[in-house]
Amino acid sequence: MQQPKNKLTLKIILSYLVILALAVFVSAFIYSEYKAYIQNASENSLDQKFIETGMLINLVYETDGFSRIALLTEKEEDFIKYTTKVDSLYNQIENIKKLTSSAFQLKQLDSVKSLLEEKTRNIEQLRVLTITSNKDSSLDDILDEIKKLEETMGKNSLETMIKNPSILSKKERKVWQSYVDWLNASTLTDTTKLNTKMVDSMLVASRFIVSEAKKENSRIRQSLQQKENELIRNDLTISEQLRQIIAALDFEISKNNNLEKEHRLASIQRTSYTLKLASIAAALIMLLFTYLILTDFFKAEKFKTNLAEAKQYSEDLLKSREQLISTVSHDLKTPLNTILGYTELIEDTPLSEKQQHYSSQISTSATFISKLVNDLLDFSKLEAGKLTIDAIPFSLENCINDIAKASEDMYAQKNVSLLVSISETVQNTFYIGDPLRIQQIIHNLVGNAFKFTEEGTIEISVTEHKQTAETAVLQISVKDTGIGISKEKQQLIFKEFTQAEEDTAPKYGGYGLGLAISKKLSQLLNGSLTVTSKLEEGSTFTLELPLKKSNRIIPKKQVSKQQGFSKIKGLILDDDATMLELLGEVLALLNVETELYTTFTELQKRATSDFDFILTDIQMPDMDGFTVLKKIQQGTLSAYSQQPIIAMTGNRAIEKKVYLEKGFSNMLLKPFSKDQLAKLLSELFPSKIEIKAENSEILQSPKHANEEYSLALLSSFVGDKAALKEILSEYLNQTKKNRIELEEAFQTKDFETINSIAHKMLTMKRQIEAKHILPILERLEKATSETISDSELKTLSETLKKHLNNLVTGLEKEIS
Repeated sequence: MQQPKNKLTLKIILSYLVILALAVFVSAFIYSEYKAYIQNASENSLDQKFIETGMLINLVYETDGFSRIALLTEKEEDFIKYTTKVDSLYNQIENIKKLTSSAFQLKQLDSVKSLLEEKTRNIEQLRVLTITSNKDSSLDDILDEIKKLEETMGKNSLETMIKNPSILSKKERKVWQSYVDWLNASTLTDTTKLNTKMVDSMLVASRFIVSEAKKENSRIRQSLQQKENELIRNDLTISEQLRQIIAALDFEISKNNNLEKEHRLASIQRTSYTLKLASIAAALIMLLFTYLILTDFFKAEKFKTNLAEAKQYSEDLLKSREQLISTVSHDLKTPLNTILGYTELIEDTPLSEKQQHYSSQISTSATFISKLVNDLLDFSKLEAGKLTIDAIPFSLENCINDIAKASEDMYAQKNVSLLVSISETVQNTFYIGDPLRIQQIIHNLVGNAFKFTEEGTIEISVTEHKQTAETAVLQISVKDTGIGISKEKQQLIFKEFTQAEEDTAPKYGGYGLGLAISKKLSQLLNGSLTVTSKLEEGSTFTLELPLKKSNRIIPKKQVSKQQGFSKIKGLILDDDATMLELLGEVLALLNVETELYTTFTELQKRATSDFDFILTDIQMPDMDGFTVLKKIQQGTLSAYSQQPIIAMTGNRAIEKKVYLEKGFSNMLLKPFSKDQLAKLLSELFPSKIEIKAENSEILQSPKHANEEYSLALLSSFVGDKAALKEILSEYLNQTKKNRIELEEAFQTKDFETINSIAHKMLTMKRQIEAKHILPILERLEKATSETISDSELKTLSETLKKHLNNLVTGLEKEIS
């Protein structure tokens, strides 16, 4: 199925980022326009100037009012109020000057201030004149009294002649005054009453003085009138200048208001235009990304549907695989168990060398298949998360020793030494864990070490890395001197079906599951598995496991090469007749009496005598092992009285504890060996164990054993000893001839001849398993003057000569 590209989330995020960027840009633009709009309004001082000017006009009018009051009342306190208002007027002018930057307006304000100062001086002078004028009114009183005196003396006056002389014009008044003067000159005076000359002189003098005074007073009044006129002109001038200032301010306000309106309108238009463009762009972007997102959404939905179908198919396939493995495992392991069992039986009988080889090959192949099946089952369970871990007391020392012994036996033909180092703390301690899985991991590590180490040593070391009163972290390392692993390939080896190099499987065998299972098992045990390695120097695998300590005491383990039992009888139930016969043979070797049954019905009818245990298969067509257990426990078998019932199965999907919980005493996984069966019976019946003597009929190794070669493989193809000697004789002659030809080719450095002879010799050397000679011949088969130095060629020549001499000597003994 095509994998969906993960673009939906990216496109959604990108669309939101683009829209967000557009929104940020528009917001920033609108904010800048709004800020400029507000700033223009906040920085405009025209309104404030207009207000201050209005206040100035009001103060001018108030000052005029106070000036008139001061003139009318002539009181000092009114004049002080007037001067206070004038000071306020000056302050207001200064305030207005602070609000304007126009030189013309500043000049106008200074002119207003000068006019106000002049007006104040005029008012002061007018006030003085007014007071003076009021004081000179006594002259009029004097004139009035003189007129009255004149009237008493018979003198006429203008007022006596005309009722209201003020209505006369100047010319009429002059005429009437001349007429009055003529009458007074014609009128006779009463001399008896006054001295006419003296009185006239006095009156004339008084009238002259008064007239002069009145003329002076008239001049003062004219001056006062001039001052009043000047004051009026000043007022008019001040008012005119104030109107000009107000008109200028009004013009400036109107002009700036118009400019501000134009700026605001332009700002609004720009904002509106930007918003329209942004809206259109956002709409287009939204449409584009909506289309893209919807396209991806439908694609994602399609991928989801495909993925769901693939997932369902995978689950069904996995379930089918598990069912297939579970079903086939029984059918596969039963014949495997039969092969291994009969192989063990054959090996316990007298065999020829050829028969021993055949038996060994069968056992090795069956063991390999059995291990492969077990690994596949374990891997399947690990992948499905169905593998459970036991927590039982066990001896790690015994586990390590068992693995070491089994490995030494399996790889006895290799020139590799196995060393075991276990700290005293670990030797004397029982731990709680899953010994089966721990053994599985260590067995895989040790098996790999043997597989990739041709010669040298392998060391298993066990120490307590960390410990407390109840728990310990154990460090189990397996170190070898094999081919090593390059640093870049060290993590690949823990992947399933993967090996470090491409030629590893063809050259060393294996299927790439062991380390993958070991890694997963170590993690399942809450531990870790790591590797350190160098090419051509070896590898070290380190397993760290946290384990709880147990209070059990480790018993001394007794090992015997062969053991049997006395007076034990078992009932064996299995639907496979071949497997049933094999179990009968194996148990007979262990001195165990058996009764064999293929169905539970048959067992129920015939098993009437006493017995010690029942061994039953689980997967049977008529009745499975769990049902058999249930029926036996229900009393359908008359001879049953709580004897142990043992289950045997090839299905590894069900854990051992499930069988124990159901009521089985123990469980054997197919294929199992005779030793495993014997060990289980020894745990159930420890008092009935007996040691058997070695079988003296088993054939010994060949009489002329030689470390240079082995005749086991060659013997398997030859019918009798005479034919074998004939082949060896011919091979010996050919070897001697090839040895002479190689020595001559070495001296002349004839690499073509060396390649040819080495190729001819390889075939037979493989048949007799000449393990020291084979690597040298393989090197010489492809040697050239460019790939091999003179010194190396000399060393190979001497080494080959030595081993060929040993081989010739050994073969001469074989045919003698």
